[in-house]
Amino acid sequence: MAGLTPFQTVGPYLHIGLRAGLGPMTSPDAATPVVIQGRLFDGAGAGISDGVLEFWAAGFDGVGRVWTAADGSYRLDAVMPLTQVDAAGVVQAPHFAVRVLGRGILTEYLTRVYFGGHADNDRDAVLQTVPAHRRGTLVAAPGVPAEYHFDIVVQGEHETVFFDV
Repeated sequence: MAGLTPFQTVGPYLHIGLRAGLGPMTSPDAATPVVIQGRLFDGAGAGISDGVLEFWAAGFDGVGRVWTAADGSYRLDAVMPLTQVDAAGVVQAPHFAVRVLGRGILTEYLTRVYFGGHADNDRDAVLQTVPAHRRGTLVAAPGVPAEYHFDIVVQGEHETVFFDV
């Protein structure tokens, strides 16, 4: 049909356009270093080689932006967010919000990464809205002290929970 714009993906310039540096992820209240590493997978189980992940949290200055390697792997060095409790007593366990961008993703996918073993996870208002059998897709597995493993799967049987906000 004349006049319609053809379907297009984000294209090769997404990666180039986001190379501009961002400030470090710091918080005046949080000071415990933490590493989150994992892989970004497509629906077929292959690593996404040109993905961009942005991490942010309440009370933080800056956004952590990381690019995936050829096998879809990434690593974020940051500081552990603190538990947040609002005036109504609603608890948010330490977590990062995560924006997933990449080839074939026309807008963005939004998710969260929580820290496995943290006592406040069971009280987190958002995490408790996710069906119990799917919560594990939002929780990073603890490894050596201060290091966590978190894979993001954009589609398929083990798809990470994404939020429609």
